[in-house]
Amino acid sequence: MKKPAWLILGVICLVAGLALGLTNAFTQDAIRRQSAADEDKARAAVMPQADAFEELAVPENTAVDGVSILSCYAAFSKGEACGWVVKASAQGYGGPIEVTLGVGLDGVVTGINCGGASFAETAGLGAKVKEGDFTHQFAGMSAPVRVTKDGGEVDAVTSATISSRAVCDAVNAACEYAGTLGE
Repeated sequence: MKKPAWLILGVICLVAGLALGLTNAFTQDAIRRQSAADEDKARAAVMPQADAFEELAVPENTAVDGVSILSCYAAFSKGEACGWVVKASAQGYGGPIEVTLGVGLDGVVTGINCGGASFAETAGLGAKVKEGDFTHQFAGMSAPVRVTKDGGEVDAVTSATISSRAVCDAVNAACEYAGTLGE
């Protein structure tokens, strides 16, 4: 006797769904740990002089000039405050671009790191905002920063001005937010 196709497909879907659910359950903690390690690494990269970070409370839905402020850490070197690390998210061409920014007590940018879990800029174009050739030019600058096309000093990624502007917007918002912490 021939079994109905819907029954066979139903069993296949059930087994596949259970397998995916179990895989998710087993890997969820490892993914969370890896994500935390990546964020620690990003903080250390943008604030290299710091040896410790303390998370500060950021009210939900905090935004500066339309840029979301996702997190903020006070940075310390040998027990003394040396600045802040702020993560901001601005709208790029393909979606949100998360920028982790280190800013010293003097308001000078110590470094930035671009990306984020939902980073979706065009490969080979907007995705180049994650590369060192673009991000390294922010170190030593103070807000406001703008791309050269808008009269600033930041060389935009070729054919990715929208993405480059989004990074500048995130840097400016993060600097402004950090500036309110020292008051």
